[in-house]
Amino acid sequence: MKDTAYAFAVGSVRARENALLTREELSSLVAVRDEKELLRRLGEKGCLNAAGEPDFSRRAAETWAYIENLLPDKRVFDPVLILNDFHNLKVLVKALIAERDPAPMLLSPSLYDPNDLKAAVFARENDKLPERLRHAHRSAYRILTKTGFSQLADSVVDRAALENSMALAREYGDGTLIRYTEAYAAAADLRVFVRCIAAGKEKSFMNRAVAETPLFDKTAALDAAGEGLPALLDFLAPTPLAPLAHALREKDPAFEAKCDAFAAKTLDAGRSDAFGVAPVLRYYLRAGEEIRNLRILLTGKLNNLPEETIRERMRLGYV
Repeated sequence: MKDTAYAFAVGSVRARENALLTREELSSLVAVRDEKELLRRLGEKGCLNAAGEPDFSRRAAETWAYIENLLPDKRVFDPVLILNDFHNLKVLVKALIAERDPAPMLLSPSLYDPNDLKAAVFARENDKLPERLRHAHRSAYRILTKTGFSQLADSVVDRAALENSMALAREYGDGTLIRYTEAYAAAADLRVFVRCIAAGKEKSFMNRAVAETPLFDKTAALDAAGEGLPALLDFLAPTPLAPLAHALREKDPAFEAKCDAFAAKTLDAGRSDAFGVAPVLRYYLRAGEEIRNLRILLTGKLNNLPEETIRERMRLGYV
């Protein structure tokens, strides 16, 4: 991986990174009251189509096309892309059962063609799915058809997504990817614990929903979570998740953004590496977050939400 091709890729994304919106620039956009002015400024960021209408999907596709053409080895992004495949799997199974069109909810880019996944899921042919998706598909379909327990089905698929993401990073063998996927999974696990405790979920549910990560001992975490949130936070205090546990203890309103930033910080050590994936992955994540923030901003403005509400909903983890 350490070759001149990555040197070119890193140099290119560093130049483009300077064009991403800063926290201050995002804040100034929230304060814009005139719709035409807001659309003009969104147009400057490439978020409008030829008819002058917002088109964030096109912007996301252009960002990925740029990254894809830049990478000397596209497999390096597999651990990130597969998260979209498992999201698409959830959408397709639910669409099949509810007899709805899944197209508006499908995400890209992904490792596998969503149309191929749809054909296999809608034909109820598990063996036609990629091997990595089969177990999660069987479990989710069985849960939904036998119990209708959508939350459990989602949790099973989400766990599989995290564990497959970490597995792909380990198979590829890049230390940056391994650290990133493990931190991402750990932060996702913490969110699951928090939601489960708040909803009074049993330990058996949490066990099926939480992924195995090396950042904390899952069995011990489950025991602590079974005693309540304070016990879980005490357990996490000496682990790498201590900053997030502290944010929860302090009822920090930025907890969700800090979860987003937790994994991204693993890329900071490689920011100066001219021959590695860290700067490229960091740019991709920041560009994706910018698109999400702009989508939240425009939706909030169109629904006449107060500025403070829009700011609270925007994620500023990588900015």
